[in-house]
Amino acid sequence: MKEYLYALINSLMIISGSVILGLNIRLLYYFNIPRIQALNEEYSGGLIRSNYDILIDYLNPFYRGKLQLDGLAMSPQGEFHFYEVKVIFDLIYILFAVTLILSLFIYMRQRRERELVYMKKAAILTFIIPVILGIPFIVDFSKAFVIFHEIAFSNDYWIFDPRIDPVIKILPEWFFMYAAFLILILMLLSAVLFYVIGSRSMRKSGKKS
Repeated sequence: MKEYLYALINSLMIISGSVILGLNIRLLYYFNIPRIQALNEEYSGGLIRSNYDILIDYLNPFYRGKLQLDGLAMSPQGEFHFYEVKVIFDLIYILFAVTLILSLFIYMRQRRERELVYMKKAAILTFIIPVILGIPFIVDFSKAFVIFHEIAFSNDYWIFDPRIDPVIKILPEWFFMYAAFLILILMLLSAVLFYVIGSRSMRKSGKKS
């Protein structure tokens, strides 16, 4: 039972860490700026990049202040939606910090006892989650995207009107799809790493799964 608890803690660390890392890999967005600009010729590449950086900086847990975009208007509803997004990411950062500390403590303790088998269980648990989440994304990302927002938010402020919240023009749905799959890939890679470490530990200790 103890190994399953350790596995759950490590799995939550991997998932929350993958979300945070995926959010902060800005190159994914930078790479797609020419495509976004082609759809919004009224905005320069510099303006698009500047506002994306402002949004990502705003979601940093240490940022405290009002969201102010660069040259783009924003409605009170739009501003509140980004605030709600920030609250969610603040919770994800807290979850990652707590599970990271616990995971490091567990690792040091189990390593002394040469009992890293729990890492294999964490890998399997982590692997299952992106596979389950990836299926609806692959089948119909738009529908999955809407359902996610309906679950995560208690209002419809996430439905932006580009006339009063033009920022939505530089945040196309297909980019969120790329970001979602990047996060899932990060989860899978982390799961593979944990599986390898756990399997090697089992071989050395002579245990069977």
